[in-house]
Amino acid sequence: MKTKEMQLIYENIGKKIRFIRKEKKMTLEDLAFKINMDWSFLARIETGKTIASLETLYKISKALGISFDLLFKDVDNTKEKMINKEFSKILNKISQKDKDKIISIIKIILEKC
Repeated sequence: MKTKEMQLIYENIGKKIRFIRKEKKMTLEDLAFKINMDWSFLARIETGKTIASLETLYKISKALGISFDLLFKDVDNTKEKMINKEFSKILNKISQKDKDKIISIIKIILEKC
């Protein structure tokens, strides 16, 4: 079973793969063909719904022409992203007036730190 933190790591790796793939003007099918993989499996990796093996990630990195370690760079800031996601969910449920109050309170707290 995946924890929330691990799920975010998988999603971040997948987003990075998708970003680089699109930057290189490759379709899912192009990349899948290069690594001898079904495009739908690759799509699940890009969305974080499937856990790719290290071997698969290595093949993807080589097909994209990037270093293997680049896929893992900055994926460890997931706790911060989880917190930001939670704040966003909360803030989306309240009025602008309440958001302004919260911002004022946070500013006061930060001034005292």
